[in-house]
Amino acid sequence: MKTITRDEAFALLKKYNKDPFHIQHALTVEAVMKWYANELGYGEDAEYWGTVGLLHDIDFELYPEEHCLKALEMLREAGVGEDVIHAV
Repeated sequence: MKTITRDEAFALLKKYNKDPFHIQHALTVEAVMKWYANELGYGEDAEYWGTVGLLHDIDFELYPEEHCLKALEMLREAGVGEDVIHAV
């Protein structure tokens, strides 16, 4: 299973999202997910949850009618691990 780095996740997000609002939204959700991980005692997994937050709407800009469905295809095509895909 491939572990995706934060930089790879951000590059993947920007591959499919160009609207500054969507990029900012993803960055905000990344930060919130990391905060909650730390707050709830999962600090050792904060980067993982940040990545999930960063990628959670990867398909929304291009496929709003298929949101959450296209994400699976896009993430699998990029070689993202199934654990991250499931969390997204």
